Amino acid sequence: MPARRHVAARFGASRELGLGFRLSRLARALRRDWADELVGSELTPPQAAVLRGVDASPGCSLRALARTLGSDPMNVKRSVDELEDRGLLESAHRSTDRRSRTLTLTARGRAAVVEVGAIVDRHESWLTAALGRDGRRALEAAVGRLEVLLGLAAPDTATAISPGPGAGSER
Repeated sequence: MPARRHVAARFGASRELGLGFRLSRLARALRRDWADELVGSELTPPQAAVLRGVDASPGCSLRALARTLGSDPMNVKRSVDELEDRGLLESAHRSTDRRSRTLTLTARGRAAVVEVGAIVDRHESWLTAALGRDGRRALEAAVGRLEVLLGLAAPDTATAISPGPGAGSER
C-alpha cells in the first residue's frame, strides 16, 4: 500500500469536519490507492471491475453488468470495448435478442482476473491489518447498514457480505 498522506493538520481535527465529509475523503483516498495498486496490471479501476463482474456472471448482458456495478451503461460499454480490443473480453449477440450481447472472458481475461484477485487480496489484507478483525467486522456491518438505507443493497444481502481475506471466517 502507498504511504498514507496526513492532511488532517491542514483542516484541523478531523472529527470537526463531519462524518459525510470524512467518508467522502476516505473513499477518494481508497479509490486513489486502488488505482495505484492496479498500475502494474495495465488496467483501470473500471476495467478491473468489468472483468470481475463478467467473471462473476459469465454471459451477462452489458446492461445487467452496468446495474450490478452501479455504473452508467455507456461508461461500462467504453470499458468493455477497450477490454475487447485488448483481447480480454468477447461479446456475442444473444440468439433470442440480437440487440443484446453476452459478455465472456477470454483466456487472457481469466488470467487478468486472477492477477486482479491477488491485488484485491493484498488490498483487503492491508485493510484487515489496519483495522483488526473486530474493527473490520464493525466497519462492514456499518457499511452494510448504510448500503441498505441508501438502496445500494437489499436488507438480506447486507449481512451476507464476505469478510474478505485475513478477516477470519467467524461471522
